[in-house]
Amino acid sequence: METELKFALSPEARRRVERYLDRAGHDGARQVKVLNTTYFDSPDRKLSKAGFTLRVRELTADAQRFRQTVKSSGNGTFERQEWEWAVDGPQPDLGRLAEVAAFPLQGVTGADIRPVFRTEITRTIVTLRPAAGAKIELALDEGAVVASSGSQPVRELELELKEGQPAALMRLGLELLETVPLSLLIESKAQRGFQLVDGARPHPHEEESISLEGGLSLKEAFRVLAARLVDDLMAHQPVVLHGDSQEGVHRMRIDVRRLRSLLVLFEPFLEAHAAGHFEDELRRLGQVLGAARDWDVFLEETLPRTVDGAADLVLARSLRELASQRRHSAHQAAKKALLEAPFSRFVLAMRLWTSEKGAVLKRFAPRPLEDEAPAMLSRLERKVGKRLRACDVDQPTSLHRLRKSLKKLRYGIQYLQSLYDGDAESYLARCNALQKRLGNINDLGTFTRLAEELAQGTRLDLAPAVGMVAENAERLAKKDLDRLGGRLSRFAKARPFWT
Repeated sequence: METELKFALSPEARRRVERYLDRAGHDGARQVKVLNTTYFDSPDRKLSKAGFTLRVRELTADAQRFRQTVKSSGNGTFERQEWEWAVDGPQPDLGRLAEVAAFPLQGVTGADIRPVFRTEITRTIVTLRPAAGAKIELALDEGAVVASSGSQPVRELELELKEGQPAALMRLGLELLETVPLSLLIESKAQRGFQLVDGARPHPHEEESISLEGGLSLKEAFRVLAARLVDDLMAHQPVVLHGDSQEGVHRMRIDVRRLRSLLVLFEPFLEAHAAGHFEDELRRLGQVLGAARDWDVFLEETLPRTVDGAADLVLARSLRELASQRRHSAHQAAKKALLEAPFSRFVLAMRLWTSEKGAVLKRFAPRPLEDEAPAMLSRLERKVGKRLRACDVDQPTSLHRLRKSLKKLRYGIQYLQSLYDGDAESYLARCNALQKRLGNINDLGTFTRLAEELAQGTRLDLAPAVGMVAENAERLAKKDLDRLGGRLSRFAKARPFWT
């Protein structure tokens, strides 16, 4: 298993890393290697679709000149499985691939496997021993991904764990972030190469339902869930930066909400000081992503609903143009936030905190999750019940509070539902139906607020358009509010399946 961190490396960051290395102790002199690597696949991308990469690397100054490597997607953002062999030449030895578990050999022949692209990298390597028993290879890579369709520059810093525990790797990454402007990334050179060749862009990964193994303790369950959710968050970073930014922002905003809900679900068992700091950072990130998402919903969903006829369409045109500018600015702010040190620090610190002893308090850590799950869900359900009783359809704030509490309950159920043999489905369906109705009402309220913001200041010319869409939004909201009572009543009658 290979465990590594990867960062984008600007020229200024490279200089600061060099200064850091001058101060840090390391084993021997810095090594400089020229790495020419060819990546292989079938024309229909059978290997990459199955989550594998196959490459042959030429090491001109090495006795074993050619090295064949297979990597799989592994167990998460920072961990991948790796198999490596010395081979006789620049072509892959397909006979060795039978040693790779789950490798898609069925129907694959030597004629099917062809070179797709190559990388030409100059790598500077330094070995660090940041803690007892830990050995980490720091590599500064500069070069390019090269394909028949063009090339793309590569400037990266990689930290690979050679000996010791992953915690040492996270700590070293956090130490570097204190003095070096680094951006944590997860896209490999192979992924960038296939995108370059195929003209594809990063896309959201297929989300799988969360299923916890039986017999987990509170500490183990929290660690597993947190690692999964942080992996999901990082998996959508490339989509925001280089893919469909609108969908990427939407997915990352959901990932942030899920992480916040996890902290709420486990709140009675967590060390409060650290949990509070992580909650604050998630709230900040959620606000940045939320601003971009609000403008997406404004333009793509709510504005079309509030435009009624050709005359309204003409009137709303200038409103759409200014909203598009605001959306662009909000998306640029979201991208910037994902490339800055606070985001990288959050990801590494969250993984470090949840994988060590300090997250779940010692007096709770060994308790079986199954024993505590009913009380965990009941605590969230009581909050929903309290806000349900206080709900007033004429008070948008009360509806918004109910929606947020309902969302936390829904996520909590999703984390724990594998403990209940399918009994959660009907209850979740009622949660989803009520949350969707409340979400529609909230979107219309946000739309009106944003429309009024557009007309503030010197843009009095937008006042007629804002008045038109606000009136139509109010009419649509009234329809949703008229239907809300039935949803509220049906959910209030739902019996918690965990009691």
